[in-house]
Amino acid sequence: MSGNDISASSVDTPISATGNNSNNHQNDETHQQRQSVIPERGSGERRSMSPVQGVNSMLGSFPAAVATQAVCSKMVDDFRSSKISKGTTLSRIHTTLVDALPEDLSAVEDSFTRYLSIVEDHECHLAQAKQCGNKRSVDNGEHQDDGDEGEPESESPISTKRTKPNDSQYPWIVSDFIRNITLSPSLTATLDLLKLYAIDLKDMKRSLVNSPSCPEFPDSEWTNILAGRAVNLDAVLSGYYSTSNNDERVESIGEVEIKFGTVALTKVVSSAGEWTISWNRTSCATSTAFPHRAGELADYVEYMVRLFAATDIHFHDRVILFDKAVRRRIGSHRDLELTDFNKFADLKAAHMDSTGAAVVQRASLATKSQSSRKKQEACNQWNDNLCLLDSSQCRRLHVCNKCSKGRHKGPDCPSLQ
Repeated sequence: MSGNDISASSVDTPISATGNNSNNHQNDETHQQRQSVIPERGSGERRSMSPVQGVNSMLGSFPAAVATQAVCSKMVDDFRSSKISKGTTLSRIHTTLVDALPEDLSAVEDSFTRYLSIVEDHECHLAQAKQCGNKRSVDNGEHQDDGDEGEPESESPISTKRTKPNDSQYPWIVSDFIRNITLSPSLTATLDLLKLYAIDLKDMKRSLVNSPSCPEFPDSEWTNILAGRAVNLDAVLSGYYSTSNNDERVESIGEVEIKFGTVALTKVVSSAGEWTISWNRTSCATSTAFPHRAGELADYVEYMVRLFAATDIHFHDRVILFDKAVRRRIGSHRDLELTDFNKFADLKAAHMDSTGAAVVQRASLATKSQSSRKKQEACNQWNDNLCLLDSSQCRRLHVCNKCSKGRHKGPDCPSLQ
């Protein structure tokens, strides 16, 4: 019997500790339910499929990672609900990962190590809960006499420190482990740094701005970069031309933070040149916090410059709004890079195409604003008896163009008499 046959047998058929025949019969039924049977081509024989292969055959064109995640997640859930033992869980997970990633043993080892951590953390959590319950039952019961009846019991001080939650209990942890396998090395490095900066964002920024290699950049936008959020290029451009200190200051009073000291923006990015000035500073600051993203930032600026060049100068505002939408989406997702241009096709259509939803909405608002402004002006043609439109249809008011009052026209205005 080969090593693969032994592994499959140990995974699919849990070994009973008591040797009870009824338990073995129940495990055989469970084994039959977990496997799918399909006929081989050109043969009347039937062969069994592993769990991940069975799920893959049902999902069709879906990625193998999705099937692997579904199978492994089900095994972890069964362990947490005490349906299967720890050994059976780990054995089945390892076999499933080997079947899904036969060519990448390092990924198998990394994924299995993380699942092992989840299983052991859950086991440790249960042990702590049991220990706490036993201690509470002893405290509520009668204490045994040990000869020190007259001495008061020492009370341990109540800890006011907030208990850190068990990360392994988060429902998205399992899917994150599988998803991390498909992420690019750059995204993985970015996520690691974001987690590091999130530990103490204020201290990280203090260390960065006091570094000799720190470039000039608005204080408030350093916070956005270290937190992985989109940078406000208008604030960067305003800081470039500003001669005053417009950095944002934050003071903490207990758990309340008060922000003050930010000066209103004096410049707004409205041309390709202003966008380039702001982006060059933003790219330099981003590369300082995330050095591995230098290539990604260079490719993105080249893409945007080509987009500006291919768009008429009268519509460069659409390119700028498209850039804002792209960077806002990047700041809201942790699985996207600026060079994932195919993931931004909907944003490009919305903000740049003539039929785009955002373009049409902006045009409608501009028309309403222009119509409202013109409605406040007196109609000179009506004052000269030349306007053929009714007052409800005319874009201007049918009032005197001298005193702005109704019921008379400019030549008949009492102020002229």
